[in-house]
Amino acid sequence: MTMVDDEHRQALTIMMDGPFVATLGLRLESASDGVARVRLPFDLSILNAGGPQVPIHGGAIAALIDTAACAAVWAMPETRNSATVSLTVNYTGPGVASDLIAEAKVRRKGRRLASVSVEVRDNAGALIADGLVTYKIA
Repeated sequence: MTMVDDEHRQALTIMMDGPFVATLGLRLESASDGVARVRLPFDLSILNAGGPQVPIHGGAIAALIDTAACAAVWAMPETRNSATVSLTVNYTGPGVASDLIAEAKVRRKGRRLASVSVEVRDNAGALIADGLVTYKIA
């Protein structure tokens, strides 16, 4: 994982070691300069009811988007604190029997807020969801 400095690397490690993130099995693959990539490994525990060929639950996808956006915010050297203000998710296709990969990028930041766009794709590159996340930053 590429990072700006040790302080932000430590913050991202703490975030990714949290119990909710660990329950989903999310993995930070990269984070640098306001951009982050987070993977949600395929697992039967994150599916809707109905067996292994049903779509991944939308709540797991929303959590992936929020986590990737948070990682992107913490990949900016000026971040000292953050909190989700709003989260919008557009589901564009079913995630079936595949890892999901979220690519997050800080699109705009001010003194107190950062706007982060996120795309979620499956292993084949199909767009599964996109999101817009607003973070309070300090």
